Amino acid sequence: MKIPSTTLAIAVLALSLATARAVVHPVPVDGNGYFHLNSGQGPYVGYSPDTYNPAVPISLFVWMHGCGGMAEGDMYAVAPFATRATQSYVAISVGGRDGECWDVNADTAKVLAAIADVSRYFNINPRKVYLGGYSSGGDLTYRVGLEHAELFAGLLAENTDPFRDTGSTAAALIAAAAWRINVAHLAHTEDDVYPIGTVRADLATLSANGFPVVKIEKPGHHYDASDFMAGTGTDYDRIAFLLPYLDAGWVSPATFAPRIDIAKTKLKTKKLKFVLRGTAKFAIRIEYKAGKGGFKKLKGSPTNWKLKLALKTGRNIIRIRAIGVGGRSAPVTIVIISKR
Repeated sequence: MKIPSTTLAIAVLALSLATARAVVHPVPVDGNGYFHLNSGQGPYVGYSPDTYNPAVPISLFVWMHGCGGMAEGDMYAVAPFATRATQSYVAISVGGRDGECWDVNADTAKVLAAIADVSRYFNINPRKVYLGGYSSGGDLTYRVGLEHAELFAGLLAENTDPFRDTGSTAAALIAAAAWRINVAHLAHTEDDVYPIGTVRADLATLSANGFPVVKIEKPGHHYDASDFMAGTGTDYDRIAFLLPYLDAGWVSPATFAPRIDIAKTKLKTKKLKFVLRGTAKFAIRIEYKAGKGGFKKLKGSPTNWKLKLALKTGRNIIRIRAIGVGGRSAPVTIVIISKR
C-alpha cells in the first residue's frame, strides 16, 4: 500500500479463542434480591434468587414486556414470589421502551447489551440463556431469538406470532437461525390481536422447518387480568404454563464460539486517522484496546462494527475482541507501524 508522505505496515498477529473470563464486578442486588442496571443501551431490572452461587454457572432468562408495559412491572410474573426459593435462573426484564411498543428493527441492541452487561455481574451459563416476551415483546423475542439463535437455548413467547410483526419474514428468520432452537409458545384462543388461526399456521411453519415447538393453547383474550385463586388470566398462564420450560433441560449447542472479521481498513493521511470496519458472529459485544488502559466497549451492533483511532508515529498496537455469552472471546491483535 503506497500512501503519500506516510509509510504504513499492518500486521494481524493473532486470532484465537480465549476461555471464559471470571466475573469481577460485585453483584448489585438489594435486600430483596432485585437489581437495577443500565447496559449503555438502556435500563433493565432483574432478580437474583437465593439459590445463586457465584461458583456455579446459572441460567439467565431475558424478558420483554408488551405494548404499554413496564420492565419492572413484569418482574413478578417472570420471577414469581411463590417459586423464588427454588428459582433456577437469574431473571432480567429489559427496559428502554416502558409505556411503549418495541421497535423490532432497532431494539436488538438493547437486548444484546443487557445480556452482555448482566454477564459482568453473574456467572451465567452460556448454554442456558433463554429469551421471552409477551405481545410486542414476543415479536422482538422471535426477531432476536431467530436471528441470534446461537446465543439462546430456547424462546418463550406469549400471545404473539413468530413472524407477523417481527419486521422480517418467515423465510428470512428461518434461514437466519444458526440452529433449530427450542420454542414454547403460549396462545389464548380468543386473542383478537394475534388470531389463533394465524398463530397456529405460523407455528406449524416453524415445526415443518425442524424447530421443536411446544404449542400451549388456553382460553382467554389478548390480555386478561389474573385471578390466581381461580387459575385464570394472562400472568397466571405465563407462570403456570410457560415458565416451567426454563427447567425443561434445554441447552444451546456448544459449537458457537464467537468470531470476528475485519472487513475494511482505511487510513486518513492528513491526521493519521485509522478506521477499521468489521463483522462478528455469535457475539454480544465488541471491545478494543489501544495503548495503555483496559478494554473499552465499541458502540453499535457486533454484526457491523466500526473503530476510529488516531495513530501515533511509530508502533501502534490495537487489540479487538468479540465477546460471547459467558465471556468467551475471539481476540485479534493488529500492529500498525507508521512513519512520516
